[in-house]
Amino acid sequence: MYYLIETEDQLERFFKDEGNECYLQFITNNDEVHPKLQSLCALYIYSFSKEKGFIININHPEAFELDLPLNYLKSYTNIFVKEKIKSLLYIPQLPYTDIQSIYYLLKNEPLGPLPKTGAHAFYERKFGANNVNKIIPIAKHYEALTQEFNALYPYISNYKSEESNKWYNEILTPTLSKMVSEGFKINNTFRKHFEINEKFNIKEDKIYGWYNFCTTTGRPTNNFNKINFSALKHDSGERDAFEANNDVLVEMDYEGYHPRIIAYLIGHYIDEKESVHTQLAKMYYETEEIDDEMYKKSKELTFQQMYGGISKKYLKHEYFNKTQKFIDALWDEFNQKGYVKTLIARRRLLKGNYKNITPQKLFNYYIQAFETEYNITLLSRIFKFLEGKKSKMVLYVYDSMLFDFSLEDGKETLQSLKQLISSDFPIKIKRGDTYSSLRAP
Repeated sequence: MYYLIETEDQLERFFKDEGNECYLQFITNNDEVHPKLQSLCALYIYSFSKEKGFIININHPEAFELDLPLNYLKSYTNIFVKEKIKSLLYIPQLPYTDIQSIYYLLKNEPLGPLPKTGAHAFYERKFGANNVNKIIPIAKHYEALTQEFNALYPYISNYKSEESNKWYNEILTPTLSKMVSEGFKINNTFRKHFEINEKFNIKEDKIYGWYNFCTTTGRPTNNFNKINFSALKHDSGERDAFEANNDVLVEMDYEGYHPRIIAYLIGHYIDEKESVHTQLAKMYYETEEIDDEMYKKSKELTFQQMYGGISKKYLKHEYFNKTQKFIDALWDEFNQKGYVKTLIARRRLLKGNYKNITPQKLFNYYIQAFETEYNITLLSRIFKFLEGKKSKMVLYVYDSMLFDFSLEDGKETLQSLKQLISSDFPIKIKRGDTYSSLRAP
């Protein structure tokens, strides 16, 4: 059978004797455009049963056009894709398995650039801001995507070898796909602070970001189209550009998140009703009366102990004594087994993936992994809770979650969100019309 499928008869014959697994890649009109705003040009399917790749044309001008063959695609019980987060935005109903996370769990790094043809480089350089993939010849797409499949195939067989693949495939990737699909409303001050090609991720006054989870620490970053949504500045005015699409923005962020996570892991009691930094200041200064300067210094000291190593003079305190014992035990296990597993996803932090690793660095990676896995699992529950409601989750930044809240959902929705998010760690709540105007109620 020829590789190009462009008629209903060819489509029917292809799927008549097709197996139940395949590799699928989406050919969009322009790879630079956010997946939420994309249109599909064609589909590349590598059939495991036929041991060959095929292209199903959707609207590339070199072939007859077909409607999206959704019912045929639903006949697969498993579809390997390079990036499940994107794939769920194109066709959410299909049973995807994410290759990106398989690779990351083995290598602790993102997939590098995959093969492209000289034709791709030429056309993208000359027509990159347009629907360039409709200009590139179908034969060149086929050539490039067959090379891409061959590069990815070795990792497909590793899917079941990592315990944590289940969490990454069933919790993390669907949750981040939901996050990037919501969009964040912008106003007329946006162009004062950002110069970008707006067709790539803005539509109807909403901007779309992208979460990358393949980082050294496992913490997702949120960068897209030259904007770092995870680090929007407080004092530059750029946060003025983001506002509520419903009625009000509500931010819920954890108080003293990392010190409290550590206390949770080592089994040390920390009062939820008082700032963790106030409690630690009392420990450092051995007094119940803490002023602003002592509080500020307490935060500095705590971060020095967490990220730079615990000073011997603080080991007399139970909190730091238990923490040091935890660090030592983690380091011993790491060296004996060649890895340690994270608590929730059971991701292996493999010794071979970290150069110049130290006990303190390992501890930091472990804490940030717990933070991420806890948050993503919680976000998954939040999205289920918000189904059918107007309120949306619009931004997640490490220790905080930002909601575009609709008053139609009622106070009980806000109260339920608060209870859900603060079930293990205390939170602070701020509200405002814009991202820059958030204040405690």
